[in-house]
Amino acid sequence: MRVEPAQMLTRVRNRRLTAAALLLYAISQPARAEEQPAAFDSRAAWTSFEQLVRQGYAYLERPGIDGNAILSTFAPRAKAARTDAEFIDVLQLVAHNFADPHFVVGPLDASDWAVIPTSSDIFAHYDGTDFRVEEVRAGSDASNQGIRPGMTIATIAGRPLRASIDEITGRPFAQLTPPQVDFALNTALAGHRGQPRSMELIAGQKRKGFTLAATAEQAKRVSSGPMLETERRGDLGIIRINNSLGNNGLIAEFGNALHSLADTRVLLIDLRNTPSGGNTSVARGIMGHFVTRDMPYQMHVIPYESRVYGPIRKFVEYVAPFGEHYSGKIYVAGGHWTGSMGEGLMIGFDAIGTTTVGSELAHLLGALSNETIAGSKAKVDLGTEELFTVSGGLAPISAHASTLSRPNAINRPIQC
Repeated sequence: MRVEPAQMLTRVRNRRLTAAALLLYAISQPARAEEQPAAFDSRAAWTSFEQLVRQGYAYLERPGIDGNAILSTFAPRAKAARTDAEFIDVLQLVAHNFADPHFVVGPLDASDWAVIPTSSDIFAHYDGTDFRVEEVRAGSDASNQGIRPGMTIATIAGRPLRASIDEITGRPFAQLTPPQVDFALNTALAGHRGQPRSMELIAGQKRKGFTLAATAEQAKRVSSGPMLETERRGDLGIIRINNSLGNNGLIAEFGNALHSLADTRVLLIDLRNTPSGGNTSVARGIMGHFVTRDMPYQMHVIPYESRVYGPIRKFVEYVAPFGEHYSGKIYVAGGHWTGSMGEGLMIGFDAIGTTTVGSELAHLLGALSNETIAGSKAKVDLGTEELFTVSGGLAPISAHASTLSRPNAINRPIQC
């Protein structure tokens, strides 16, 4: 059949109109179901988190911390979370109940509590009656304003301390163990991230209010300063490390500093401002100057291996001679702002025969891992390796560190 030009033009136009209509229809329709974001599955996310903690967290059970009870307490709340943000808030309560500064759940926002001990300047303890200041971080706003050890804390942000502790742990004060109370107390003193703090303290019969800068400001100031400082007092050389144990550049900096003090008879290595920890490369780069042969300095145990597969995985780490050797007497000082790798250095120096002095350490537990949770944006930092000393039996580092010689020297010169 012969098609006239006019008919052909009409058919072409009709086809174009049909195609245009189909395109408009497709644009106007909602996206397919598979393109819509999946609803948050709090139960699946909790299963992933609980498995991580039960299998991988090295300090699930320890004195004052019942990991099984903590997980059982918060499981219903986590599973009832309607959004990922609510779920992460519950996981942060779980982390606080483990009372381990290494156990941190993020991402953090402005309303979250500051991370201790990096963002803290007051260390306090509950003695069963009073909340009492034990140490104040040197050079901090708290120290500059006159807060001193021995003062009693009355309120934080206008509230009784028990109210803040309840909020941080998500549980009534009466149900908490001493380690949980002290962890929450010190978190409350550090305040919310980036926000100024207010508190009332009692010294003798006098009650005084303090308005303190956000502790995050101090953390930023330290991170922007020099990696270390040196000082000479006659035959005594001092090297102060400023929270830089995670910076590999410190290896060379420390070597240069030690060379400048090579003619001293006594050396003090001050680790009292190392709350954020670091890595073993830097630690070995420091300790290597003080050994003349390979020496063991810490033992690692990975609980995941025995919990999942059965056999225990255990290994000892050694330090080898490195760089210029220092032959004088050595002292190493630590305190409540000596954390993680700083604590490892204290134990390592103790293992190689160095005198360690100071106060109780920060108790950041184990070698740190950074983990994710399936189905959630949560980021979890926690210790997945137990760390032990290599002398005097297999005492955990945190327990051994608390028994080191400590003349409470954080706020006064150490007598070497």
